[in-house]
Amino acid sequence: MSNATRSTHSILEFMSFRLNRLCEMTKNSASGFYEREFGIGLRELRVLRFAGLEPGLTLTRLMELVLLEKTVTSKLVTALAKRGLLRREVGEADARQLNLYLTPAGEALVAQTYQRGDVLEKMFLSVLTEAEVKTLDRCIDKLTSALIAHQQGSEASGH
Repeated sequence: MSNATRSTHSILEFMSFRLNRLCEMTKNSASGFYEREFGIGLRELRVLRFAGLEPGLTLTRLMELVLLEKTVTSKLVTALAKRGLLRREVGEADARQLNLYLTPAGEALVAQTYQRGDVLEKMFLSVLTEAEVKTLDRCIDKLTSALIAHQQGSEASGH
């Protein structure tokens, strides 16, 4: 490897890699848990939870929240509707849009998964002190805000 392609850091030291690795590990663990306990994957569950959080949300808004491509999000919505967990309605203001709502079965499933999710979250964070959890939370918020501001600045300048 030439000096031009070497970094002073190993990939294992890059914060973005470490955060992504932690994220993937927690997602895989949670998805396996929810699939075993409730027969639903984490991506599907996130769609349902956001539909419960914002009843009537559009597919566009859902894509912003779950950070998935349109085709993937659309397939998830279709599958959840077929399972009777999600209801799609033509938008009143714009007939080209679909508004998404939980069905009673979807509401019940989301409620059950939140109860179990609280247990998972506590277990995951149990290795940290209360002060460390608060610090981590503040750091995540700060990094997220900085990245959003950077992205908005890049979009505004055309880069």
